Amino acid sequence: MELEVVVQIATIVTLVLTAAALLFGLWSFGKQMNCQVFLAYNERYEKVIRAFPPGALESRLRLGEKLPVRSEELPICPLRYLNLCSEEFFLYRKGFLSKKIWAIWKPEIERMLRSPVLRREWECIRNEFKAYPDFFAFVENAQATGPIPPPHLAPATVSMSSEHGGTPDGLGDSR
Repeated sequence: MELEVVVQIATIVTLVLTAAALLFGLWSFGKQMNCQVFLAYNERYEKVIRAFPPGALESRLRLGEKLPVRSEELPICPLRYLNLCSEEFFLYRKGFLSKKIWAIWKPEIERMLRSPVLRREWECIRNEFKAYPDFFAFVENAQATGPIPPPHLAPATVSMSSEHGGTPDGLGDSR
């Protein structure tokens, strides 16, 4: 009888340890996937931003009030940027991107959407995003809040060196 009790206890302990290992594996996998998404989208963001023509981002940084001259090429850069943002938005809304990462990206996306160059170019490319009404509304709402404030009046956000740069603490924690 005593051997039977030992076997039952060992079975229960084994089940508990297996369940704990499985839960830890799932938690760890979630963190790793969020980290990979974060790094991949940061790399894509850097490529998209580097493709903007000279002077196009000055208005975002408030270094100059002059917008770049309209051209056939200029709307392609905001289109690429907004495609990237719509993917990030989708991943967040579907629960594939942690709240912590979205909390870093969202204020900077909104700030970029309120920049003079994105406001102007949005009018040319907005129809491209009507197929995704939630993101379309996100852009419209961000732009409706008004232009970006000058840097000295801008509210402090998460202290990161660039819009999508750095690595947030706790990647992949609860969504």
